[in-house]
Amino acid sequence: MTTWITKIRICFGLVMALGLIHNASFAGESAPAATEPTVDAVALVKNAAPVALPADIVWETNDTDPPIGSPNAIRGGRFNTSVPSFPVTYRLMGPNNNDSFATWGRMFALMDKQGGLVTRHPNTDNFIPILATHWSVQKDQQTIYFKLDRDAKWSDGEPVTANDYVFTWRMMQSKFIVDPFFNTYVEREVKSVDRIDDYTLRIVGMRPSWRPLADYGGFWPMPMHSTVLDKDWVDRTNNEPLIVPGPYVLSNSVLGESVTFKRVPNWWGDKKRYFVGLYNFDEIHIRVIQPDRELDYLRQGELDTVLVPGKIWKEGLDFPAVQNGWLKRARPFVEMPSGIVGLQMNLEAPIFQNKEFRIALQYLLNFDRINLNLLYGEAYRVNSFFEGTEFANPAVKSRSFDPAKAHEYLERAGYHRPAHDESFLGRLTSSLRGLIFPRTDTDDIFVNDKGEKAQFTLTYYYKSLERHLTLIQQDFRRAGVDMRLQQLEPGAAFQRALERKFEMMLLAMQSNFYPDPRQYLHTDFKNSKNNNDFWGYGTQEVDDLVKVYEENLDANARRDAMYRIDQIVHDEAFYIPFWTASFFRMLSWDYLQFPDFYLPKRTDQTVDWLVYWIDPAKKAALEKAMKDNTPYPVEADFDKDYFGVKQKKQ
Repeated sequence: MTTWITKIRICFGLVMALGLIHNASFAGESAPAATEPTVDAVALVKNAAPVALPADIVWETNDTDPPIGSPNAIRGGRFNTSVPSFPVTYRLMGPNNNDSFATWGRMFALMDKQGGLVTRHPNTDNFIPILATHWSVQKDQQTIYFKLDRDAKWSDGEPVTANDYVFTWRMMQSKFIVDPFFNTYVEREVKSVDRIDDYTLRIVGMRPSWRPLADYGGFWPMPMHSTVLDKDWVDRTNNEPLIVPGPYVLSNSVLGESVTFKRVPNWWGDKKRYFVGLYNFDEIHIRVIQPDRELDYLRQGELDTVLVPGKIWKEGLDFPAVQNGWLKRARPFVEMPSGIVGLQMNLEAPIFQNKEFRIALQYLLNFDRINLNLLYGEAYRVNSFFEGTEFANPAVKSRSFDPAKAHEYLERAGYHRPAHDESFLGRLTSSLRGLIFPRTDTDDIFVNDKGEKAQFTLTYYYKSLERHLTLIQQDFRRAGVDMRLQQLEPGAAFQRALERKFEMMLLAMQSNFYPDPRQYLHTDFKNSKNNNDFWGYGTQEVDDLVKVYEENLDANARRDAMYRIDQIVHDEAFYIPFWTASFFRMLSWDYLQFPDFYLPKRTDQTVDWLVYWIDPAKKAALEKAMKDNTPYPVEADFDKDYFGVKQKKQ
């Protein structure tokens, strides 16, 4: 069982801390319009009889955890940030709904991070109210009642009611949304969503859950009063601004260039305990800027903060704005699961159907060399498929760099150095070929008995990755393996990943508080495309283990099942794990202010919780200081380790 809001989630800021990947924009494949008959979702909701509350119901809430934001936050100003690609759609269901821009759409629909009926507090991990004020988990561990916040309003002023949630459930069942993920989710996970009265709701899962609030408390509403669900819904709503219960609505967009959000006047959540100090900007302006250019825009004052790759952090910040203390460096430490980060092999590609060959490649990743030369010794090698969670198998360790072992497995895979004609004429011919053709065509690339070379293409998306990948390529080449590099635009690259039209690809996938092996490893997804099983892997054994993890109420059984999955992934070697770090390298103008803890402990991307704000007095003072060339003090210690993460890692 999994929280449905995960769907396809790409890991951005976490890996950017290492200077690898930042806010990659990925668009799924457009699906054909729905042609199957479908039910009238609105009619079903309106005609449904309400259910009754249990007489002995006991409600609970949490109004004692600390606020997430700072009480010192100042409301106002425009926050300038960026995404690498213009949004393909504003929809949150249907085709192409998961590019980098979707982070913002989900946030303001209150369906992700700080979204849902309830969510986890990012510093305490306790559940807290969001759109529900109270909840009651029943003894069957699959039925939950929720009291909705009567203050909650849609951005058009209409109240958020239980009918909106029932409608969402019905909408997810509809073929009109052209979204197999949501269709499948409600079919196998959610038995019913029922109205008790306008502000009371019941959600019933298909089976008892060991984490019912995590599985069902993230449910979010769609505005039934303004949604027309029919065969044209996908096309009609592709570029429609969303009506949301959150604090911002889309106010302007310039095709291919920018999107702007404005704050909802007198937003209903302004004085709610867990929203205080969040969403502080009057306007959020999001420009389309490639990550390699973000620092240039920051220096020109067109962005307020950026994430900085390691090399630039160490060697490229010697310009006046930093030296004069106008741009502030900060390295906040956070604690999140590492996700699935590394070189992913397509098991449908003939060369990667050989497991010994895959293992050989794992032995050729020289993490220590990369860490020393490019990552300044600040990274940690990822070992587990579930790294950073309680389900990481402590016995699983990534294969260390070992050319001898790699050679052994290449031989097992049937690859060997090609025979050469050592006669004078043979050597002369080889030399002449080397002058005419690329070096990779004449070097000692291993071949098998069929004459097929140990040669494949690695697809990636940002030029800043080339330094890391070139080091890996060099080690591969020394071992007789030719890995050719192919850079594509992020959306095009991920499109190929979804369709499994690649050989090897660099991908980084986010992980949740609870991992979700189903979406990556289940045979349901192996046998189809456009999902998160990029490798095309799945077995009955893993299916059975996933079932244990999702459904078994025994904690030891769940742990053992996940440990076994972790071992299987290691043994099958269909991806080469990379590395991770527990911090962001941030460079911000002095007027951008942060809470004492800087960022919440559970932060995937720096925009997850929007706890920072613009101080207008500091902004005016900074403008004067820059005009007068007056320097500010420069902090010597830029590490922000409020939660002790750095010490724990060390």
